Amino acid sequence: MDNNTYSISINKTELPDVTDCGILTASEDFFHMDRTADFNVLICVTDGVMYVTEDGRDYEISPGEMLFLKRGLRHFGKRETLRGTSWIYAHFCLRENVADADDTLILPKKLRGLGGSVHEDKLYELCRLFHSEEPLKGFRINAMFYELLIGIGSEKLPRRESVSDKICAYLDAETDKPFKRELVEKRFYLSYSHMAAEFRREKGMSMGEYHNAARMKRACHLLRSTLMPIGEIAEALGFADMLYFSRRFHEFAGMPPTEYRKRSQKEY
Repeated sequence: MDNNTYSISINKTELPDVTDCGILTASEDFFHMDRTADFNVLICVTDGVMYVTEDGRDYEISPGEMLFLKRGLRHFGKRETLRGTSWIYAHFCLRENVADADDTLILPKKLRGLGGSVHEDKLYELCRLFHSEEPLKGFRINAMFYELLIGIGSEKLPRRESVSDKICAYLDAETDKPFKRELVEKRFYLSYSHMAAEFRREKGMSMGEYHNAARMKRACHLLRSTLMPIGEIAEALGFADMLYFSRRFHEFAGMPPTEYRKRSQKEY
């Protein structure tokens, strides 16, 4: 259970103020900075492992995990974080006030497993917007980050998982192969037509459309975070034809994979 001394809470009347965010990769081994910051920190590790100690508590952050560091608490590194470790970070401030429990949402200290990776795309978009010259970006950044925090905070709330939710989790894990309705039917022992109707009603798209988007999001991640050739990425996602993969990616992202990789490198 999270101790409120170390946890951060948000309330429904105040937006956070994002003061900095970015994407970093360690060029050499290092110890996490020793400081007592006057802002909160969100760290999402995308590759490698980061080690942080906060107020005497040791944390190990693996790929797909998030950690929140609270303002006013000393944090530093007891163990070295190795070269090649990559992470996304955001510094943010919250107004210190006392709100009713019904008006606050306590954020998990650490989002374990692959929980953080679910929010990676939103963090990448936050960083892109933060370093852009778009008008009113400050308003949009804070609103976007607030929505992200609500999503993170709500994950620990009890919720009944629907069949459509289970199908989404199944399709998210099947991005290395083409979509086949008979496999979904076999996996859940239910009529495909019934599941398809419920899925479209709940998710606003077909299972095939969801699966394609999951594969393309995985492709975006590989294009941003690796140097894998386009052909290898296509093969890793179960596409026998690289040209067909490129066409589907263009339909999803509005540009070919090579252009997406070039733009990502410039932005980050």
